[in-house]
Amino acid sequence: MRKERLFYLDFIRAIATISIIMTHFNARYIYAGAQYIYKAIISTTFFNIYIGDWGVSLFFIISGAALMYVYQEKLEYKRFYKKRFESLYPMFWMAYIIAFIGLFYLNKGMFLQAPKKNFILTIIGFDGYLAANVPTFYILGEWFLGCIILFYVLFPLLRTGVNKYPKATVVVTAMIYLTFIFFYHGVFDMSKIVFVRMPEFLMGMYFIKYIKKVNLPMLVTSIIVLALNLILKPQWSNHLQTTYVGISSFFILVYISKYFDNKFFQKVSSCISKYSYAIFLVHHVIIAQVMARVDLTQISWFGSYKLFALCCIIIGICAFLLFQIHKYIMKFIKGKMLCMKKD
Repeated sequence: MRKERLFYLDFIRAIATISIIMTHFNARYIYAGAQYIYKAIISTTFFNIYIGDWGVSLFFIISGAALMYVYQEKLEYKRFYKKRFESLYPMFWMAYIIAFIGLFYLNKGMFLQAPKKNFILTIIGFDGYLAANVPTFYILGEWFLGCIILFYVLFPLLRTGVNKYPKATVVVTAMIYLTFIFFYHGVFDMSKIVFVRMPEFLMGMYFIKYIKKVNLPMLVTSIIVLALNLILKPQWSNHLQTTYVGISSFFILVYISKYFDNKFFQKVSSCISKYSYAIFLVHHVIIAQVMARVDLTQISWFGSYKLFALCCIIIGICAFLLFQIHKYIMKFIKGKMLCMKKD
């Protein structure tokens, strides 16, 4: 049986999706120069961390929560990995092909340079994850895609730890996490390392399994944590701050979501959640193409908000079309495979 949807997961996913769109829109002003930051939508930071880090943290938490909610009682490995494959790769490949053709046309020829053998990284969804360290054919998807794929691979093992060895799993995870936070000095971005994002992903799983709801003491504690981080602006590891700010924000959003649990917000949150992966795939390319055609040094503060609205409309349309194309093609392929089995 299909489980009842949890409104707070849709609610938080919608907020995280909007924050990621804002992040890449605002990034254009950051690249343009500090004097243009005032044109950014709302803010580029959230309680002393970059708003992009905040949004990604929420995504990791709700990803762990959503998987645990569906597979808490039972998990069939073959069916689980098949479903994860179908939910990620076909739409990613379709979006990549469409984006490649579009950019090839706009650039009047080849625009990517990398060893041909590295195209395998694009096929398996790790081109964005490794783009900063290895030449790739990266266009869309962001590094988050590669990291979430790793979490999907690890989920059955993490699920066993959460269900059967909850305390030991927390201790081992904390030890590995803190080791990276204080002793890692490698060239690979620490924020992309799966062990550094493990506390967020596991928090979502533990919330579903053991915590279930946010009480008043948890809410107050979370608010105090965010307030202190904003006021004191600690200079310690940004990765450490991202972890506790993200988790505290999750608790607060879960608590306040009940005040938005009505038909309007249910519909809006459900709609954004439904298309969130398609939005994730198309938004970066669209923002880059739209904003490249505007003189950001001349646009007004109000004009920036209008430009953001335009980007959101185009992103929404493209995400909807990508979702429908994916739905149609997958239905067609499954229909053909069913016919072949019957024959």
